[in-house]
Amino acid sequence: MVLQPLRPADPTRVGNFRLIGRLGQGSMGVVYLGYRSTRPVAVKVVRPQLAEDEYFRKRFALELEAIRRVGGFHTAALVGADSRAATPWIATQYINAPSLLELVEQHGPVSELGAWWLAAGLADALMHIHSVRLLHRDLKPGNVLVAADGVRVIDFGISHVSGGTGLTSASAALGTLAYMAPEQAADSRKASEASDVYSLGATLVHAATGHVPFYAQMPAQRTLDIQPDLSGLPPTLLDLVTHTLAFDAEDRPTAQSVLEEAMGRLFDFGVPTEAQAYPPLPEAFLAAVLERQATPVEAPDPVPDPHAAVDAEPDGAADIAPEPVPEPAVLPRPAEPLDPGRRPDATPDRWAARWRSRIEDRRGDYGG
Repeated sequence: MVLQPLRPADPTRVGNFRLIGRLGQGSMGVVYLGYRSTRPVAVKVVRPQLAEDEYFRKRFALELEAIRRVGGFHTAALVGADSRAATPWIATQYINAPSLLELVEQHGPVSELGAWWLAAGLADALMHIHSVRLLHRDLKPGNVLVAADGVRVIDFGISHVSGGTGLTSASAALGTLAYMAPEQAADSRKASEASDVYSLGATLVHAATGHVPFYAQMPAQRTLDIQPDLSGLPPTLLDLVTHTLAFDAEDRPTAQSVLEEAMGRLFDFGVPTEAQAYPPLPEAFLAAVLERQATPVEAPDPVPDPHAAVDAEPDGAADIAPEPVPEPAVLPRPAEPLDPGRRPDATPDRWAARWRSRIEDRRGDYGG
């Protein structure tokens, strides 16, 4: 989405941040692009009617706590917030990157190699999220930003403290049905780390095939033990995806197991090289990522007709980064595509050794 101008009713300042345009709008509120210094931030401001709801304020405070606890390595880092303001707001680092959903819709499914790269990044992100006793509960392509240095998981609006009582009820199926584990669809309080792994598998299906794994209009449809639509899925991903989408939570692998398998596959493809400058994504994906990264964020021109600026946007839109401006940016030349049949040389690869060491070190950190 192109950065939109501020509307007449929009604030021009929130906290110490100067707002210059709209990034998106969802059910919770509006996300603006703002500045306090020279670095852009995304400022989420809740809807005024929700600010009067004490239950919502508690959920918003939990989102703030979730962002603070996760940190900025796998998501957008917290920059500022005020959950007690008349209109609560959160400011996070602005990541100038397209979402996975945007890339798939524009360029089609990711390659087999790219799918394994996504699996590794998402599993690593979930391991970190779970290590601070959080559940995401809405992992999906629209909540995954793809940057040149890795994926970022965003939107912790319905996150939950693992093992806590939470604020949800059995009747509230929070999340997105197409990617939701059956136990979460039946009772949001039963969401677990295994539920997030299920959503990871569903996200991989969409990324690798171009379509969602399930079609449902109501939570009851997702509580049934039905087979996902895996048409178009590369055969090498079938075993991993089938296990992540197991109906029973105890039959699913852990995020660490997914990471280890994905990294093993990447080693087999020969991805670990001493000068890996770009992620192993299809050329069209990589070009879009680099173009977005190279596109400066500028304030849009004001709308001359104030009446034209009040058209309603659909609710539920993800917190997304703006589309590239029409003028193409000059892109660095991407790395040569890797040969899927290529295998690593016999000599030890220091990149691979670092990853294997990292996985081994994390066994204790994550209870593996």
